[in-house]
Amino acid sequence: MTDRHLLIIGGGIAGLSAGCYALRSGFRTTIIEHNLALGGVCTAWQRGPYTIDGCIHWLTGGPFAALYEEIGIIPAVKLRTLETWLIYRDARDGLEVAFTRDLDALVARLTAIAPEDSEELCRMREAAASLATMQPELGASELVGVRDRLHSAWQMRGAIGSLAHFRKPIAVWASEHLVNERLRRMLTRLLPETTPALFLLMVLGYLEKGYLSRPVGGTEAFRDALKSTYLNLGGEVQLHATVDEVLVGGDRVRGIRLADGTIIDADLVVSTASAPETVLRLLGGRYDAEVTRDRLARWKLFDPIVLASFGVERAYKDIPSTLLIDGIAPFSIGGRANEHLYLRVYNDDPSFAPTGHTVVQAMLATDYTWWATRGTRYGSEKDAVAATVLAQLEPHFPGIRAATRVTDVATPLTYWNMARAWRGAFEGWMPSGESFFAHVNKTLAGLRGFYMAGQWVEPGGGIPMAVMSGRQALQLACADEKRPFVATRE
Repeated sequence: MTDRHLLIIGGGIAGLSAGCYALRSGFRTTIIEHNLALGGVCTAWQRGPYTIDGCIHWLTGGPFAALYEEIGIIPAVKLRTLETWLIYRDARDGLEVAFTRDLDALVARLTAIAPEDSEELCRMREAAASLATMQPELGASELVGVRDRLHSAWQMRGAIGSLAHFRKPIAVWASEHLVNERLRRMLTRLLPETTPALFLLMVLGYLEKGYLSRPVGGTEAFRDALKSTYLNLGGEVQLHATVDEVLVGGDRVRGIRLADGTIIDADLVVSTASAPETVLRLLGGRYDAEVTRDRLARWKLFDPIVLASFGVERAYKDIPSTLLIDGIAPFSIGGRANEHLYLRVYNDDPSFAPTGHTVVQAMLATDYTWWATRGTRYGSEKDAVAATVLAQLEPHFPGIRAATRVTDVATPLTYWNMARAWRGAFEGWMPSGESFFAHVNKTLAGLRGFYMAGQWVEPGGGIPMAVMSGRQALQLACADEKRPFVATRE
């Protein structure tokens, strides 16, 4: 087998995944990573004695667990099954609803709140169960034969009614099919309003089956296990190196040029950078540029966020680990109004904080342009955000301001500087009625030896999709190279 050099742009989850499968399949690989460390947006960092987790709130397993085993994350990382996805709390009257694995109890609780919507809630319950049985196609769809497609379609026959009824954006579905205003508000707070309603039901179905978990040690443990697999297989890495151009000759990739002028030859290239960055900048708009521009015009990107984290000298053992507080007075964060608090309270894993301490983290909608135009006020604006968020937290975490020992504020510019996340869209395309069901090619028309992986070829993004996209990109590369694709350890 020839020692073909495969170069990977980006050392996040998709890049590391592609690298592991490439090494097993006989390629020599080099990851070129813009940041000082591997991981991309799947990262965590230290602030004094506290670990700030920048990524995994829950991990989808079930049919995706085999992928984690292939690339050595399981059994290296222990996964703790979630019994509760989150707690919804209405600050106006203290109403709380726990979204737990007991979906019958959940539906009964929601029915007590909104008896007029009992029929639709029963339909939701049935759909959650049927959608959770659907098996995603882990292989590259371009390589799937007609017989396999027909078999997959036949397996989906029981969920066709649910797919048709719940494929609308969750806000549209709720408006059309739910009568009770409180129930509508609650369910549309759980996910971005453009997300198809069926995505919520898939989450609930996976929760019931025990497919949702958190890695013990958080994102850091998950990332480091994957990094270890790649390095132990012999993969090469160049850190703090920014790609400025993908080199092409005769409509075939030849390598890349770095920002410092260094040229690295390659036989194949996998880009995990954003679609705009890859197609319009690195390739100069020579391949599939109109397709990319059309998607940018029509498809919505993930809203950029501010991640405000506080290391607090309090245990908060009685606070749910994931808490959505609704019904609060709107407040502005970086040019965007926020009407609820989505909070992670890291009190269920000792790796995040010393004994008796907790990390409390708020994820808040914001505006990329607002942050990009702050100039010399950028630092002081981050300080102002921290003060605003602490003021919002104080009624729900009495004494948190006085007990805060460490403050960390990540903005959309953090995601750009750290992982080249286009305009802060940390997961690329937002799932919507169109994008969620669309197939995005991992190759570009007319360009040989070039593949794409990551959030921008998997609308909706997420850890399992990033891992899967790296795997599929290598399946396509192996098919083009006429060599066997090797997924598992020998």
